[in-house]
Amino acid sequence: MLKTNATWERRNFGCDAYEFKLDANDCVDVTSTINEMNLANMDNCFVTVKMPAGQIKMLHALESNGFNFMENQFRITRSLKNYQSPDLIKRLGTGCTQQEVAKTSSQWRAVADMLTDNIFTTDRVYLDPLLPSGTSATRYRNWIMDLVDNPAAHLFLYYKDNVAIGFSLALYKDGYIDDLLAGVFEAFLSSGYGFLLFDAALKNYSGLGFTKIETSISSNNFSIMKLYQFFDYEIISQHYVLRKYKGVK
Repeated sequence: MLKTNATWERRNFGCDAYEFKLDANDCVDVTSTINEMNLANMDNCFVTVKMPAGQIKMLHALESNGFNFMENQFRITRSLKNYQSPDLIKRLGTGCTQQEVAKTSSQWRAVADMLTDNIFTTDRVYLDPLLPSGTSATRYRNWIMDLVDNPAAHLFLYYKDNVAIGFSLALYKDGYIDDLLAGVFEAFLSSGYGFLLFDAALKNYSGLGFTKIETSISSNNFSIMKLYQFFDYEIISQHYVLRKYKGVK
């Protein structure tokens, strides 16, 4: 069991926050694990648990202790070696261009401020009935700004006909891309531009010599799951995500 005091979440949730990551061994003795979590001392906190999928006994034990299931979280990957645009993208004729955002607080803040409250409507924080819907976008804006001084972090804008249609945030790691966050802006949510954004990103990362890309997606977002499937991503792991929270006072 890994317990993290998620101090950065206080500004988002207005209370202390903790995250537990459980592995298969933690799910053997359910009672012992629940006791070890010491939940009584977190009664007024926002508590998240990520646990292996399929461990139904542990899932039910957590639900009996005040947790609510929020999503299946999938970790997925794709090779970037010799990436070629799918035929559909080629037939469209014109794609979009990717431009890296300069590593300054003001430039990154300008992009963060483009994340409107309704941009991530399938995010588990957005969907949480105990949180204001704007919490999700606030959380992601803060995350972007937390990474501005991280030399491995890179922020991009994507342009179609000289108009910014979306963004992505990634970490450059040893030989691969950790794709943290990406999406089209609210005005283009129904445009189909996600296909163009993904293609531009994959071409760029492949051209830089990275061999693979990884990211995490939610079962709440069926459309994005289909989009990643279109681009031949493969699932490498799955976790249940639950949370315990009394709500905004």
